[in-house]
Amino acid sequence: MVNEDSCNLSCTYCLTGQSNLKEAHSEQLIFRPPTRDRYAPETLLGKQLPIIDRRIDSTFRVPLLKVTGGEIFLVAGVMDFLREQAAEHEVLVIQTNGVLVRDAHLEELARWGNVVLQVSLDSHLHQGNSHRVASAKLHTKVVERVEAILDSGLDVEIYGVLNDRSVGELADFAGWLADRPAPPVFFPFPVRGPDSQEFAVRPDQVHHIEEFAARYEEFASVLPPRAYLDRLVSFYRNSGRTFRCHLPRMVISTFSDGAVTPCPNIWFSNMGNLLEDDWEDTLSRVGESGLYQALLADRPRLDACKGCFTPWDTLSMYFDDEITLDELCSAPTYSPPAIRALIAESKRRYLAEEAGRR
Repeated sequence: MVNEDSCNLSCTYCLTGQSNLKEAHSEQLIFRPPTRDRYAPETLLGKQLPIIDRRIDSTFRVPLLKVTGGEIFLVAGVMDFLREQAAEHEVLVIQTNGVLVRDAHLEELARWGNVVLQVSLDSHLHQGNSHRVASAKLHTKVVERVEAILDSGLDVEIYGVLNDRSVGELADFAGWLADRPAPPVFFPFPVRGPDSQEFAVRPDQVHHIEEFAARYEEFASVLPPRAYLDRLVSFYRNSGRTFRCHLPRMVISTFSDGAVTPCPNIWFSNMGNLLEDDWEDTLSRVGESGLYQALLADRPRLDACKGCFTPWDTLSMYFDDEITLDELCSAPTYSPPAIRALIAESKRRYLAEEAGRR
């Protein structure tokens, strides 16, 4: 996460302002005018990011790097950083709201040949996207830029937050995406965080999700495996998560100030800092601290986990044999052979460990 508290939009449900990981989060800086930063050799960001990257890469095998914010394209010179990372990793995933992504960016990203853009958009219609973009005029600009991204030839995944305004447009949105010349993969997932009930899908709206799942074949060209929709319906019918999460087995999450947290979805535990002298000790605790036992429990133990369901869940579904490796890797993020092999090996190790405990 690069400058996670600086964004050009002010989504009402933004998790940054709800996080207690850092003091700045509690001040909800995300709702203030965004802070401009620059990635260059002489700037603090330009000095810190290479150190963080080098220390992670020297400790773990990292074929896939996901870069997100905040809004990553608010950072001047960010293409220099992304260019460096694309050369170092088999896959570079960039999450963005798309507003600041220019045609020149798209042309260069496409030339690198290993970029996946994950675009945050709740609906192509303003009402459904209004928790994200209050202004109808700005929403029109957002959709225009997303259309340019979809038509760029890049691999694209659409991250759509299900809330009380977007859920009624779920089928229309999927149909709009399916009609694109190169349809993306669309991942709808519930709004999260301690303030989520203010924006959450109401009980009388859950039928929209159930009806959408029943029409899976109609929208299959833009959807993850059918089992993902089954899990999504289960999440709403059971008032939260009841299934296991395997994500912390495979992911390490870091911030541009060096902070490390075991879960990229919910920031509630700072494990240490990669810019400090004890950075090796911090990384030695990855996968080993007591918190991991709670995060990887057979059933979710923490309230934050019980309210969490994201596109990352397809990884957990593969570990739980709900989808095949082919189904998991139908999404562009996981399709490259190196990523596919790493995930398969991670599952083999997990199964061997489970068998050893019996």
